[in-house]
Amino acid sequence: MDELSKEYVLSYYSTLLRMHGDSPQSLRWTPQGQITRYRALLEIGDINGRSILDYGCGKGDLYQFLRETGINVQYTGLDINRDLIEFARRRFPECRFRVFDIETEELDERFDYIFLCGVFNLKVMGIEESIKNILRRLFKQCNIGLALNALSAHNPKKDFELNYLYPEDMFTFAVKNLSPFVSLRHDRIPYDFTMFVYRDIKKG
Repeated sequence: MDELSKEYVLSYYSTLLRMHGDSPQSLRWTPQGQITRYRALLEIGDINGRSILDYGCGKGDLYQFLRETGINVQYTGLDINRDLIEFARRRFPECRFRVFDIETEELDERFDYIFLCGVFNLKVMGIEESIKNILRRLFKQCNIGLALNALSAHNPKKDFELNYLYPEDMFTFAVKNLSPFVSLRHDRIPYDFTMFVYRDIKKG
């Protein structure tokens, strides 16, 4: 994304945070929709005791979900929005949160699992190329698996503000550029998909 697009994204979510505070609506989720997507992401495997990167972590809601579910992880949250990161730090001082833009900074740490939940749901100029660049860079730092949740372009009723991806295109991109070990689910949430990319063949 160019700088103008990034500024739009930053302003968009900072405004939602001021309007809605500590609620899923700050990230344009409904409470049930957010939980359903988190549950879908957890199908990647047994993450208990593992190191986790929540890329585009917002205000740390995934960590809250994991904690309430009884899953213990070594959690790190990254987001380009300083307002969201500062909010997350106040909520969960025991976690590591960092303002970070992987398109301009180097990620020098590896993680067992990397999660991206709705990170690419806002339509901005250059988003499709950014998605591919970000996934390439993130997967290099992934030991076991990466999970991506996104809106499906097969939805016949699209919101003009939102970005929709063809799951079959994302699957092809992942197989060709990330790993041959890819799993795609399009059956958990209507017109929403979750893709899992593994470093090696999944056991069990």
